[in-house]
Amino acid sequence: MLDYDKRILTEKFDDDIKKRSYVLRLLLVIDQFFNVLLFDGSQDETVSSHIGRTGRSKWLCSILKKLENNHCFKSLGE
Repeated sequence: MLDYDKRILTEKFDDDIKKRSYVLRLLLVIDQFFNVLLFDGSQDETVSSHIGRTGRSKWLCSILKKLENNHCFKSLGE
C-alpha cells in the first residue's frame, strides 16, 4: 500500500472517530453484527441498509420508519 493510501485511510478513520461517539460506534458494530447473523449480509453494512437495498423484511422498514421517515432508504451505504 502506498504512503498516500495509508494517509487517506488513517484520515478517514480519524474523522469517523471525531464524528461519532463511542456509544454510536458501538451500536453501529452491533447493527452490522446482526446484519451478518440474521441476513447473511456484509460485515460492513447495517441491517437497515441491507433491507433498503434488497427489499427483504419490509415490515422492519415500516417499524423503523416510525423512528425516522424513510430510514431504510437514508441508510443505504452504511
